[in-house]
Amino acid sequence: MLKNIGKWLKIYPDEKGVFLWSILIYFLIRSSNIIFNNFAGTTFLKRFGVEYMPVAFMVNSISTFFIMGFITGILGRVPGTRLLSYMFMICGLTVTGLRFLIPMGIDLLYLVFFILQLQFEILLGLMFWNLANDLFNTRQSKRLFPLITAGGVLGAIIGSFGTPYLVKLVRLDNLLFVYLGITMAGAFLVRMMGVRYPTLLVSDRKAKKGKRRSSIVSEFKKVLPMLKESKLVRLLVFMTLLPNVVVPILNYQFNFAVDHSFATEGKMIEFFGMFRGFQGVISLVILLFVGRIYSRWGLPVALMFHPFNYIVAFLAFLFNFNIFTAMYARVSTYVLRTTINNPARAVLMGLVPMAYRSVVRPFLRGTVVRVGILIGSGLIMASEGFMHPRYLSIAGMVFVSVWFLTAISLKRSYSGILLDLVSRNMLDLKSMEASELSRIFGDKG
Repeated sequence: MLKNIGKWLKIYPDEKGVFLWSILIYFLIRSSNIIFNNFAGTTFLKRFGVEYMPVAFMVNSISTFFIMGFITGILGRVPGTRLLSYMFMICGLTVTGLRFLIPMGIDLLYLVFFILQLQFEILLGLMFWNLANDLFNTRQSKRLFPLITAGGVLGAIIGSFGTPYLVKLVRLDNLLFVYLGITMAGAFLVRMMGVRYPTLLVSDRKAKKGKRRSSIVSEFKKVLPMLKESKLVRLLVFMTLLPNVVVPILNYQFNFAVDHSFATEGKMIEFFGMFRGFQGVISLVILLFVGRIYSRWGLPVALMFHPFNYIVAFLAFLFNFNIFTAMYARVSTYVLRTTINNPARAVLMGLVPMAYRSVVRPFLRGTVVRVGILIGSGLIMASEGFMHPRYLSIAGMVFVSVWFLTAISLKRSYSGILLDLVSRNMLDLKSMEASELSRIFGDKG
C-alpha cells in the first residue's frame, strides 16, 4: 500500500527516507508556529492594542536587518541541519523564559511576543527551505516541495484546531510550554536526521568551509553585481518586495475587523483556532492538485494567481469592510500563498546558480522582505487618525498591480532565462522535466 501511495505521489524509493524526515520536521515547524501565532495574536490585540500593530511591524522589520546580517554569515559556516536544530532550541527556550515574566504584569511583553512570533516563523522557514534546497534538486523540488508543504499545512491544521482545547486544558499563557515541547522535539528530529544521513553534514561542511560572516553593507555589494547580471534575480527581488508591502496592509485590515468583532480573549483565540484550522484544510485539499497546476500552466502562470486574488481581496475590503470580507481575504490569500505561490517561488529559487544562492536567498528573505514590510507599515502609520482602514486597499492595489505585471514579465522571459542558464552551464538539464526542456528549445514567446 505504501508503495502504491509513493508511486501515486511520484516519490521514488531513493528519496523516501530524506523526504519523510523533511516532511515531519516541517510538520513540527508549522504546528509550533500556529500555536505561538494564536497566542501572540490574541494577547497582542486584547492586552496591547490593534493600533500598535504597524509599530510592531516596523520594529520587526528594523530588527530583522541586523538579524539577517548575522544569519547570512552563519549560513555560510554552519551545516544546515545543525543550524536548524539550534534555531528550534533558541525559539523554544526564549519563549519559555519570557513566559515566567508574565506574572509581573509588563504590557510591553505582549509586543515582544508578537514580534518574536513574526521573527521565528521567518527564521525557521528560511533555515528549513535553505536545507531543503540543498537536499533536493530542481526536478525533485517540483514534485516534493508541494508535498512537504502539505505536511506543514497538516501541522498547522492540527495545531490550530487543537489550540482552543489546549487553552481549556492548560490555560492561555501555558500554551508557551506546549510550544517549548514541540520545538524541542523538532531539534531532536533534526539531529537524528543528521545522524541517519551523515553525508548531508559532510557535504554541507565541504561546500561552506572557509566562508566568513558578512555585514549588511557587504551583502549589498555582493548582490548588486548579481542584480545587474541576472534577470531572474531582479524578478525575484520584485516578486519578494511587492508581496511584503501589501501583507502588512491586509493583515492590519484583517486584525482590525477581528478585534472589533470579538470582545474577549477566549472568544478570539477560539475564532483564531477554528478559522486557521479550516483555512489549513482548504489548503491541504488544494495542495493535492498543485503539481497538476504547475504541469498544466507552468510556474510563471501559477505565480500570477496570488497577485490577482489580492486585487479581488482589496476590492472586497474597499466596498464591504466587515468580518466576512476579512475571512475571505485572509483565507484566499493564505491558501494561494501556501499552496501555489511559496512552493513555486521556492522552485524558482532553485534555478538561481548555486554560487549566487547562499547570498541571494538570505538577501531576499531578510533585507528585501523587511524593506517591503517597512513600506507597508509606514503607509498604515501615515493613514492612522484620518482614514478608515478600508481605504488602504487603494494603495494596496497599486503595489499588487506592479506585482502582477512582474509575473507577466517572468512569463515572457522564462524560456530565455532557462536558455541563458543552460548556455552558461549554470543549469543541470538532468534536473529538469521534459515539458521544460520543450519550452526552452521550442517556445519562441
